[in-house]
Amino acid sequence: MKYMVISDIHGDIYNLNKVLDIYTKEHCSKLILLGDLFDYGIDLNRADIINRLNMMRDNIIAVRGNCDNNINDILFDMPYINKVILNGKKVLLTHSLIYTKKQTKSIDLDIIFVGHTHIKDISEIGNKLIVNPGSISKSRSGENSFIIIDDKSITIRNLNNIILLDKNIA
Repeated sequence: MKYMVISDIHGDIYNLNKVLDIYTKEHCSKLILLGDLFDYGIDLNRADIINRLNMMRDNIIAVRGNCDNNINDILFDMPYINKVILNGKKVLLTHSLIYTKKQTKSIDLDIIFVGHTHIKDISEIGNKLIVNPGSISKSRSGENSFIIIDDKSITIRNLNNIILLDKNIA
C-alpha cells in the first residue's frame, strides 16, 4: 500500500489542496496527519479545511499537534501518539519527538514519523528511521514538503511532487 504523510498544515488550504491532488494521482490509500491542522487563534480557512478532510475521514490517521485543540477532535480521534503497522513496518506517529536518542534505540519500532520542526529529514538511530516530512506550509528547510511511503521506499517530495530525499526500506 501507498501512504501520504503530511504535517503542519497551519490553515493553508491552497497547499493542502495541492498535496491532496497528488494523493489522488499517486493512488495513496491513507493520509497520515502529524498534527497542526490550524494555527492558534482565528483561522479563515478552518471551514474549508474541515470540509476537505471530512470527505476523506475514513482514509485518515491523525495525531494531535501543539496547535491543535478539541475542535479538531470533531474531525478525527487525535491522540498525541499512535502506533500503526504500515507495509509490515512498526511505525510510531507523533507530532514532536517524545523519546531521547538513547530511548529510541531500545523501543520496538522500525520507523518514527515526527512533524513539528517544519524541517524535512530522514535519519537513522541504530536500526530505526526517524522521518520528518517537513511542512506543507511555513517550511524552515527551503521548500514545503510531504512524504510518500510504499513497501520499498520513503520519499520526501516538494509540492510539485519532485523527490527531494529518499530512503530504501525494502
